[in-house]
Amino acid sequence: MDIKNHFLATGIGSLPFTDLEKALDFVLDNFSAHIPFWPQLPRKSFLESMHVQFSQGFPGVKIDLSRKNVYIDTQGNSFMEEFEECYDALNNKRQDFFSVSPDYAAGLDGFLKNIKNKNSNFIKGQVIGPISYGMTLLDEKKRPLIFNKELSEIIPQFLGLKAKWQIKEFKKAAKSGIVMFIDEPYLVAIGTNQFAGLDGTKISSQLNSVINEIHQENALAGIHCCGNTDWSIILGTDIDILSFDAFGFMDNLLIYKDSLDKFIKRGGVLAFGIVPNRQDYNLEGYAQSALKIIKNEPWLLKNGAIITPSCGCGTLSEDLAKRIHLLTIEIADKLAALQKR
Repeated sequence: MDIKNHFLATGIGSLPFTDLEKALDFVLDNFSAHIPFWPQLPRKSFLESMHVQFSQGFPGVKIDLSRKNVYIDTQGNSFMEEFEECYDALNNKRQDFFSVSPDYAAGLDGFLKNIKNKNSNFIKGQVIGPISYGMTLLDEKKRPLIFNKELSEIIPQFLGLKAKWQIKEFKKAAKSGIVMFIDEPYLVAIGTNQFAGLDGTKISSQLNSVINEIHQENALAGIHCCGNTDWSIILGTDIDILSFDAFGFMDNLLIYKDSLDKFIKRGGVLAFGIVPNRQDYNLEGYAQSALKIIKNEPWLLKNGAIITPSCGCGTLSEDLAKRIHLLTIEIADKLAALQKR
């Protein structure tokens, strides 16, 4: 299903609920006419932290729930056996190996059980991106995995198949268009010393590896980055949707006008993170201001738009997270009404 020419709202993923049913009810009751998404619940369990949530099955993974710590032990007795099993699963695309269990994603499990009754045109999933995964997860010597040659090579396909498993499960649950966001907060470090040895070509290749797995299932692929970065690298990938913090970095994105123009001309859609996920911001009356910010660049709306919070809301209060998400729906509905005039 083509998402172009729609004006819809969705969430980035994380919500502050600890009660699963409350989280699911909030998403499904309010977003079914837009793009419902499965809620990540990091306050419910450390296993639902973004970098931990998709670590299930990765070779050498060690999780200490009491200390809220995760790392990859490449020197452990079982590492080579786990590596070979994972490598075999990657080569043979053993989809069951890449499943995400309810312990790691209660919101995903509950979403799959409830979305079939909602008749939404689109539904959204999310997976951590290979760059952020490789930079966040460390080995036993506290080195980012992205600088481990063997492991960095399997990360993109590993995460791509995690995304693919989600999509296949979505297809069982609902006849909806599927949007899969690749969450890449670490892309803000492009050009810094942290990324020494990682050039744009390698970054694009890793991202496109995940995107390709998503496209193989006829789903739409988006990249979400909640800070400033070299947007030309991201816009030059094969994504269908760019999700960005429009509240904080709209002007920075517009510096890359040529890359943006090419992206839009090939059918790309922007997901405007225009509602700030901040406690110190007065959200009342913000909808009109947000609409003005977006409408100042009407060419960006050529293919429609998605409206989201500026980033995840897992650290906020439940009431504030609700207000932020409901405001995305209000803005998307107003944009849709304006386009019909």
